[in-house]
Amino acid sequence: MKKDYENPDIVDEDLEDVSSKEIGIKDKKAWIEGRNGEEERIGVTEPYPKKELGAIENEIDKRVIDVMKNVQDPELGVDIWSLGLIYDITENKNLNVVMTFTSPMCPYGPQIVSEIKHGLKSEGYKEDEININVVFNPLWEPSDELKDALGMGG
Repeated sequence: MKKDYENPDIVDEDLEDVSSKEIGIKDKKAWIEGRNGEEERIGVTEPYPKKELGAIENEIDKRVIDVMKNVQDPELGVDIWSLGLIYDITENKNLNVVMTFTSPMCPYGPQIVSEIKHGLKSEGYKEDEININVVFNPLWEPSDELKDALGMGG
């Protein structure tokens, strides 16, 4: 099944200026062909179309939004909703959350997902009705307002 977003671990880059020895690759051509084969296998296409938070709020039950506003990123001490980590939420037979982390290597990712599920279960959702899909394309980028609030400059 093809996905509508790209795996962040696969990047288009020009390896011509990097020696194979530096990155531990014996055969660059074989590596690139293998990487391209992996992209095809997992169905890499375009970045996930992130929805505006206001649009999500208009479509989804306030209790679900409140759960997102009560789950904090432990590193930044800011809730995942305000950070903009939620890319989309839809509800049909299941509750489907598409989100990201501040970094693909986020050590708190599993904890954040667990807290979301716990919060949603406390609102009456069953474990098998909750789908949380973590994507990294597009990568998270803090808003200028958030950068100012975190002291990162705008």
